[in-house]
Amino acid sequence: MPRFRIALLHVVLPLVLGSASYIVLRTWAPLIGVHAALWPHAPALVRDHFADAAWGWALGGFVAAMWVGESPKHRIVWTLAAAVVAACFELMQWRAFDAVDLVVQTSAVIVAGVMIGGKKRWTLENAAH
Repeated sequence: MPRFRIALLHVVLPLVLGSASYIVLRTWAPLIGVHAALWPHAPALVRDHFADAAWGWALGGFVAAMWVGESPKHRIVWTLAAAVVAACFELMQWRAFDAVDLVVQTSAVIVAGVMIGGKKRWTLENAAH
């Protein structure tokens, strides 16, 4: 899959869906007054963590798109670095820290990197060669 299609599908789409989830799943009172969520009774797991998962997937997709076709060692290192960046962003939210967000974001980065990179190309045995 070309980089442009990877970027569109795995970076732009998750960012759009994550942004839309604030309108659909949450109330947006600080920005535009009272605005009831379009799906006010969404499951808490979806309501509270979908945007974080989408952001993590977009980050993992971006890294995978940048390193597609490169050495598996480079892809693994950069995907893990992106997961650390995602974890740091969550850890820096000292008043709004959420352990589930930490797991969701970092897992989404890693899963996106592995899925986009392809199973065969991401094995550690291939990275050793």
